[in-house]
Amino acid sequence: MSSLSEAMVSRESWWPSSFDDSEIEALIWPTIEGSDSRGDFACFLVHRLLKAKHLEEARLRYDAMANHGEAEPKYYFAAIAHLRERAEQGHVGAMFHMGKIHALGIAVPQDMLEAARWYQRAVDHGDMRAHCNLGWMYQAGLGVPEDKAEAFRLLSIGAEHGVLSAKAAVGMMLLSGEGCRANAQAALTLLEEAFNAGYNNAANCIADAYLAGQYLPHDIELGHEWLNKVAERGDARSMAILGHYLITGSHGKTDVTHGIALIYDAINHGYKPAYAWLGALYEKGQGLERDLGRAQAWYERGVAAGDEGSEFALSHLQQQIMPQASSHSVH
Repeated sequence: MSSLSEAMVSRESWWPSSFDDSEIEALIWPTIEGSDSRGDFACFLVHRLLKAKHLEEARLRYDAMANHGEAEPKYYFAAIAHLRERAEQGHVGAMFHMGKIHALGIAVPQDMLEAARWYQRAVDHGDMRAHCNLGWMYQAGLGVPEDKAEAFRLLSIGAEHGVLSAKAAVGMMLLSGEGCRANAQAALTLLEEAFNAGYNNAANCIADAYLAGQYLPHDIELGHEWLNKVAERGDARSMAILGHYLITGSHGKTDVTHGIALIYDAINHGYKPAYAWLGALYEKGQGLERDLGRAQAWYERGVAAGDEGSEFALSHLQQQIMPQASSHSVH
């Protein structure tokens, strides 16, 4: 999956609650319900249909086939054929999902050009999610020629219809002048509106802008204040970022005790990369006294929690430690 596709997936949790994929689920679920293929349920989980009634059942079926069942989908192709038929008949939601299937490579080879074609058809029929996804594709030049102005136009329509991630994206484009004339005040208004409505990443964008001093005046206090607002909401990633900044002093303020507490909070809130971040600080002696034993311990905890970054870091650390131990043992 491309980085843009991953970003599109992450943004989907912010679709307005009015979006409902019940009709799409009714086309797909009966086709795969009796499958003995783990791949079919993996596809359903990646598809992430909004207000899906069978999501938990699909997750249970997928987990139950952990050690058996085919990895490749068996019936999802037939489900896609039903979806394509409805899309060809003019069902706007089906058009959007045909775009999504090709954008994410769900049971078919990933094809951003085909995704763009389907999204455009859905846009022509007024689908807001297609406006946003096609806008992000124009912004990145993926499946379509890069066109920042068209990206701004499409995302602005999504923002006007309540898509918070699109509102934040338009805010950032206004801040930098990407595809539009820069307008810092309008940008901040949109970003603050998105944050106040529940889109936490908008505050991270504001914080980054103040800390970098590129599009807004350099202001360390305001940058940390906005990061802290997100952390106080319980956003684990922002807790870890702010904690890392405070431990290392890399963004103008140092408070090691508070920084460590924030990283602990991030871990307790389920942000797995924080294990590796803390381990790396001990390994490199950044803001903390260098301690390879503690570094290894935190990497091991991360591995136990299922963090791939910790697994890689632990392997790398052990490769460094072993030659040192061998040389000390030779007299």
